[in-house]
Parts: sequence; C-alpha cells; structure tokens
Amino acid sequence: MKFSGHVTEARRSATLIGISGITVALGLVISALIILHSVVHVCWKTQQCGPTTGPINVYGYLFDLAAEGNIPTWYAVVQLFTVALMLGFVAIARRVQKAPTAAWWGLAVIFAYLSLDEATDMHGLWRRWLGDYTIPGMQAAGFSWIIPGIIVVSVIAAIYLPWVLKLPSRTRVLFVIAGAVYVTGGIALEGVGGFLADFTFSNDSYLVAVTLEESCELYGILIMLYAVLHYLGKQSITLSAGDAARGATSEISERRGRQSGGAVQHADAVAPHRPTGN
Repeated sequence: MKFSGHVTEARRSATLIGISGITVALGLVISALIILHSVVHVCWKTQQCGPTTGPINVYGYLFDLAAEGNIPTWYAVVQLFTVALMLGFVAIARRVQKAPTAAWWGLAVIFAYLSLDEATDMHGLWRRWLGDYTIPGMQAAGFSWIIPGIIVVSVIAAIYLPWVLKLPSRTRVLFVIAGAVYVTGGIALEGVGGFLADFTFSNDSYLVAVTLEESCELYGILIMLYAVLHYLGKQSITLSAGDAARGATSEISERRGRQSGGAVQHADAVAPHRPTGN
C-alpha cells in the first residue's frame, strides 16, 4: 500500500470515477436482490406465477431477504467483510505515514464482527441472555436483542462522534449517512417489524417492514463501502502489497533501531567510571 502525494489530478479523477462505477454496479445488484425477493413473496402468496410457481416454491428461499443462509445473506457477508478490509487498508496506509490509526482499526474490527454476525446470527446470543423477555407489544421474544443493540450502538456512536467530526467533509457526511441508513434498517425497522408481525410472520405489513429493513442494511453497507473507497481515492492511496510489506518492515526496523539505541544509551549511563592508570 502506498500513500502518494504525487498522483496527478487526472489519475485521481479516473480512480474516483471507477469507484463510482463500482458503487452503481453493486447498487444494481442490491436492487435485483430486492426485486427477486419481492417476486418470490408475491408468488408464494398468490400461487399464480404460471410455470414458475413450482420452482419458486422450491427454490425461492434462496432469494428471501427475511431468511438466513441464502444468496442475500452471502452477499451481505461479503460486502461487510470488504468494508472491513478497506478500513484495514486505510489503517495500514496511515500507520506507514505515522498517522493515528486506532479509530480506523476499531471500525475494521466492528465491520468484521458484523460480517461474522451476519453469517452466524451471533446477536442471537443476546436473546439468550435476555431469556424469554418479550418487548411489550411485540410478537415474540426474538426481537428482544434490540434493547442491548440500541445500547451498544449508542456507546459506539458517542465514542466515534468526535473522530467523525474531524474527517474530511465528504467522508464525514457519507459515514453519517451510512450509519444512519444501516441502523435505521437493522434496529429501527427491525423493531417496527416486531410490532407488525403476527404469529405467522408472513402477514403483508410485516413483510413490507422486513423488506425495507434488509434494503436499508444492504444500501447502508454499500454507502459505507463507497465512503471508504472514496477516501482511499481522494487521499491518493494506492493498494500494493509490496509497498505495505516494505512500509511495515521499515517501521519495524526503525522501532528496533530506537530500542537498540535506547539500550546502548542506557548502558553508557549506568556503566561505572573506571579511572585509567598512569
């Protein structure tokens, strides 16, 4: 990874255009997943999709945003982990430049956890800790994880707010939008769905809430990915494993040199003075 201050404006513009193109393409993929999800549920409900009714009844779950272990889940996992990797790249680049990296590494860890949670439903452990507690007005105890979720999100937001406010203006705005969209889907609309659901969890109002919830999560992650990639491009950071390795090796060598120098100075300081004989 290389942080270059000599990248031409034309090259930087081309990089940003490429990032925008990637973002649009991924946005179209998300839109396609949402459309397929909607078609599947309409066919399941009406059973009037012609010759496709049978296959959709069997394989439609693969595109159900409300289900786990299918194509939308896999896509969300990959997207979250990609954001984590890009945040890690930023942290490495800033480390090579001797700039603070703790906040970037923290975000990388958070998104890596979110990726793992999306794949394994780890937040289900929170439900176990709360036992059979059901939020008043909600259909099931399965939504109770929202309470600790709100607490965790609030703590993270409070910790990161001063740091976010110091980011470049475009990055700051994109980070805030991404977080707001993702949390709106993952917590707010999840809660709305809990109030709207009936015992079947397939009534129309609940399915609309779930569709909006999952859509917000996917688009929120995409906005965050665009924000990080845009930051990389705007700061003229190019990805190169060789440069990253050399930068890390150089930093380690410098650190060892400082430690060795400190040890020599310490030895000189504590060594007893021996008078020379005549």
